[in-house]
Amino acid sequence: MEKLLENPDFEEAAEVLKEYLRREYTVQINGLCTVNYQGRAKSKLDRGERIVFKKQDSALLVHGPENYQPKNWQPEVDSWRVEAEEEGLFLRAERTNPDESVEIRFEDLEFLTVSQLVDKSELKIRGHEVDIHESIEEEPDIIEEELKVIEREKETPAGFIDVFAMDKDDNYVVIEVKRNPDYNTVLQLQRYVEEIEEEFQGVIRGILVAPKMTDKILSYLEERDLEFVDVDMEDVIASYEAVDNSQKGLSDFSADYSTK
Repeated sequence: MEKLLENPDFEEAAEVLKEYLRREYTVQINGLCTVNYQGRAKSKLDRGERIVFKKQDSALLVHGPENYQPKNWQPEVDSWRVEAEEEGLFLRAERTNPDESVEIRFEDLEFLTVSQLVDKSELKIRGHEVDIHESIEEEPDIIEEELKVIEREKETPAGFIDVFAMDKDDNYVVIEVKRNPDYNTVLQLQRYVEEIEEEFQGVIRGILVAPKMTDKILSYLEERDLEFVDVDMEDVIASYEAVDNSQKGLSDFSADYSTK
C-alpha cells in the first residue's frame, strides 16, 4: 500500500489525491459527503457517510453503508479537479463522452488509502446476467417474436450493450439485463439508447429485461419511453434456483436519489 491516512486534514488529503487520482492506482476515501451528478440526467445525494473508490482503470464508484450496488458511478473519468476548502474537500470528476460530471464535497474525512492491486484471474459466472444474454441470443423469442440479435456486448462510448437486436419492424433494440434493476440501470439503458440514436437513424427501442420490477423503477422507465420485459430466470437457466438460494443475503437496491 502506497498511502494510508487516518483522519487526514483537507490539505493533506488534497495533496495525495492530486498526485494519485490521475494515475493507475486504486484510491479509497471514507467520509461524510454530498454528491451531485450532472449529465444526461441530474441526481443528488444529501449528506451521508460514504466510501468513494477510484479504480485503476479510472472508474469512479460511490457506495453507501448498505446494499451492494453503488449510489453513483462513472465508468471512466477523463479529468479530476481537487480543492482543499476551509470547511471541506471538493472533488469533481469529469467525463467528456458523454459530457457528464460527478461532484463530491467531503465535510469530514475518516481515512484515505492509495494502493495498486493485482488481479489476473478471470471471473466465470453462471446463473447470472451472462446466461440470460446467451439465452436471448439462442432464442430471441423470449423477448418478443421475430426479434433478431445483431450483436452481444456491443461497445459504445457509454459502455457495453448486453444485447443489440432488431425487431420485426426493422427498429434497433437495445437490451439491458439485470437480476435486480435499480435507478442506475435505467440511466445506463437511457445512455445506451442515446448512443445508438447518434449512430443509427430511425426508431431506437430500449428494453430492460429482469425477473422482477418495482413500481418505482417501472415509472422511471416509462418516463423515458423505455420498456420492460419480465423474464423468469428459472425458465431459461436450469441452475438459477440453486444459485439464487446461495444469494439470499442480497437485497434489492433502493437509491435515495432526488431527480430534477
